[in-house]
Amino acid sequence: MSGRMGRRRWPSEVIYQLTVVGLATVVACPAGGCQVGVSRPSGEPATATTPAAKRQRVASLSIGTDEILCALVPPERIVALSKYAADPEVSYVADVARQVGVFVEREPERMLSLRADLVLLARYTRAELRQAVEQTGTPTLLVEDFRSLDDIENNVRRIGRALGEEARAETVIAAMHARLKEARAALRPDRVGWRVLYVMPPLMVAGRDTMTHVKLTSAGLQNAASDVVGHTAISAEALLKLNPDVILVATGFASDVGFRERLLSDPQLVALEAVRRKRVLALPSRSLRTVSHHTADAVMTIVEAVNALP
Repeated sequence: MSGRMGRRRWPSEVIYQLTVVGLATVVACPAGGCQVGVSRPSGEPATATTPAAKRQRVASLSIGTDEILCALVPPERIVALSKYAADPEVSYVADVARQVGVFVEREPERMLSLRADLVLLARYTRAELRQAVEQTGTPTLLVEDFRSLDDIENNVRRIGRALGEEARAETVIAAMHARLKEARAALRPDRVGWRVLYVMPPLMVAGRDTMTHVKLTSAGLQNAASDVVGHTAISAEALLKLNPDVILVATGFASDVGFRERLLSDPQLVALEAVRRKRVLALPSRSLRTVSHHTADAVMTIVEAVNALP
């Protein structure tokens, strides 16, 4: 894995919140099929109706949609996943991704060769990749919102309708809520209400209206950055004022390497409660950055890590 790190860009949860213009959206999903927006090479939008049951060749080009797609259909209906889907540090569906074995970054020719009848995109999908899909004229479904559990439910249902897997989508949602309830019950009583902060390099925090906020509050913890909205760069002085009980940092991407050690050794931060008590927890990127129903698994990971602290 170390050999791959140097080639990675930083697709952190920060990028998940950026606003970009998508190629298309699902505009209607009646009982026998779903109208899906199509972007032609000329840029002229068109609409095509394809019965959901006939969508047997589906591609996903973001980790979030990878995780939802793999929960809804078997590997034989998936023709491609996003670049890092097979990396267990980043993705909750690495095992399925390895069965699929096809990963797309930006090549228009390869996109065309997939002969996909639906491509799943996210608001944070790289522009070059969206353009490659546009050149093929393939129907697309764009997932845009990732700030609440309601958003996750809506995303799972929309993709489920587009695939003719409505019942399976409801099963996935129900399992997510059961797992969230289990995770919340697992938090040690003496840890309830601890102030936790997710810090990203170079020095950014995740406030409210982020999936980090959802994960922390679902766990029974407080987000120490709840007074800010979204992802915000802060100074060392501002971090000292927040003074969380626990700091979370991610592992898995090039920008993450050594970040925990830098926080612990920064002379400006020695007065932080979390630094002083060595409560700076490094968790897999998939747990801190997932925007799918696997948020429930991420909450359990956070709870277990906080419970294990002295």
